[in-house]
Amino acid sequence: MLKAFTSLIELINMRIPLLKLILLISALFSQSCSNDERLEGLRQPVLVEQKLYETNKKSHKLALGKPRNISSWTHGGSGSSHSLGNIAFSAEGKFSSHFKTKVGPKGSYSEPIVQNNQIFMMTPNGYIVVYNEKGQFLWELSILPEGIGAKNDIYGGLAINKDKLAVTSSLGELLLISVSKRRVVWRYDFKRPFRSAPIFHKGYIFGVTGDDIAISLDLKGKLRWTKKGPQKNTKVFATVSPAGSGNKVLFPFSGGSLVALNAVNGIQLWEVNLENSDIGSATASLGDFASDPAVFGSTIFAVGAFGETFASKTSGRVVWRNNIQSSGRLIVSGNAAYYSSNNSSIGRINPKNGKIVFLKSFPGKKSVKYHGPLLLQNRLLFIATDKNAYWFSAEDGMLLNKEKIGSKISSPPVVANKKLMFVSEDGMLNILN
Repeated sequence: MLKAFTSLIELINMRIPLLKLILLISALFSQSCSNDERLEGLRQPVLVEQKLYETNKKSHKLALGKPRNISSWTHGGSGSSHSLGNIAFSAEGKFSSHFKTKVGPKGSYSEPIVQNNQIFMMTPNGYIVVYNEKGQFLWELSILPEGIGAKNDIYGGLAINKDKLAVTSSLGELLLISVSKRRVVWRYDFKRPFRSAPIFHKGYIFGVTGDDIAISLDLKGKLRWTKKGPQKNTKVFATVSPAGSGNKVLFPFSGGSLVALNAVNGIQLWEVNLENSDIGSATASLGDFASDPAVFGSTIFAVGAFGETFASKTSGRVVWRNNIQSSGRLIVSGNAAYYSSNNSSIGRINPKNGKIVFLKSFPGKKSVKYHGPLLLQNRLLFIATDKNAYWFSAEDGMLLNKEKIGSKISSPPVVANKKLMFVSEDGMLNILN
């Protein structure tokens, strides 16, 4: 027994130096990881190094397309392909007039649409209200289903094709309204909410529900087909609309898949997935799209909310990918494409290869939300929730002008006939030119 005890003491004595060494290493490691003392030098997130930047100086020289007048803004992003470019505008870096009129209650407003000098808006309490471009009231119509009381949190979207106004709502319905007769022609109850606008394409209506079901109806209200898309239960974005391109309709699903379906029969033609996300973001696993896919000629641009943007041909062949995190639509004109990065900076990329030409921080506070960009008369415009308009250089992203507008924007801004329009959080239609 004594011998065994002696052997145990000897073993402990032998291990004491080893234990001391382990404790010393642990202390040094803890010291080096402490926030109290840090090595000097610039720290950059790993993701920054993963971004691809344009090093060819010839590609930095700006060559925009000619500004084009938009007379009608019939869908989100002006048309069913959401292809916004350089828009003709009456002001060069500032507004000459600003008119306001009350159109509805306080709350969140979806993107207005404009046709034949008429502005169509959906109010949070369930009305379609119509004003002319001078801000004069024309007519209104309730979209609430029978037996549903007034609410103040209704959301959805609008699209118009001649006399037909398509409406999706968070109440789960898709409606068709006759503009000339100012009445609901038909309504289809999907019993699941919509959060994004529908589109007209090839003589049909297309939309996507909040739980990622692609739908198509004919103009008489008959359901043609549906298709369930990839979905993530953790998604937080559900306000992205499909886009039309030839015989295809492109559906951006929350699971991170852009799926091309045949516009006639709904058969899947191809699928492209978001592959990367911001590994430093708490929302990196959400894999959602930040905006509607945009079709420019034979190229489709898809913007990821959490770390990737890609371009593909209408055949589904991916042209490029870059770790660009965006919070709005991609605007393409000439040799430049513009985007808002994570609501904190403005970026320009080369649309041919996706490489970043510049990335500049917004001048406002971090809590400010920026709606845009819009490329107006060769200048970039953002309308911000700090009640200011910001004009930037399209060539290098330098701030050109900060203009007080006095209204906190709610809906995305739209442009028609050289006038900019949006609805503010207090339910006021703002018309600037």
